[in-house]
Amino acid sequence: ARRSAPPSRRALLAGAAGAATLAQLPRAAVAESKKSADGLEWTDVKVGDDVGKVAAAGDTVTIDYVAWLGGFDGREFSRFEKPIKVTLGEGKIVKGLEAALSDGMRPGGVRRVAIPASLAFGSTGFPRSGDKAGTIVPPGATLYFEVRLRTIVLSKGIGFGLNFS
Repeated sequence: ARRSAPPSRRALLAGAAGAATLAQLPRAAVAESKKSADGLEWTDVKVGDDVGKVAAAGDTVTIDYVAWLGGFDGREFSRFEKPIKVTLGEGKIVKGLEAALSDGMRPGGVRRVAIPASLAFGSTGFPRSGDKAGTIVPPGATLYFEVRLRTIVLSKGIGFGLNFS
């Protein structure tokens, strides 16, 4: 029996029905994936504005996100639908999420990120200590985020990018 060719990357990302539509989109609109040496993986689901600033370490940004354990269809453990403000590099969010945001993400972009435990809560889980240590995020867990970069805040507190209500 003749074996069929494996499905294309576009077909896998969009499903067979969406493959033709994705093939017709401009190259920048097709999801691109990246994997770092330390195991951080991300895919741009939606590329943000193609003009202006990209997020980098030291920038204050506004984001919203959903986070899961066990894959993107796993158990949701955190959700911020209203924007939160963070300064990249200050350590207020897990290292892996900071790294994914800081690598060329643009306002209006949506990125799916798989964060290994070494760039998240490591061998302790979350909370890190106390009677409930590791009850929200178990030790050694990979985290899965879908994050939207809403704005990059300029020095006077004015946002550059898309402002969603």
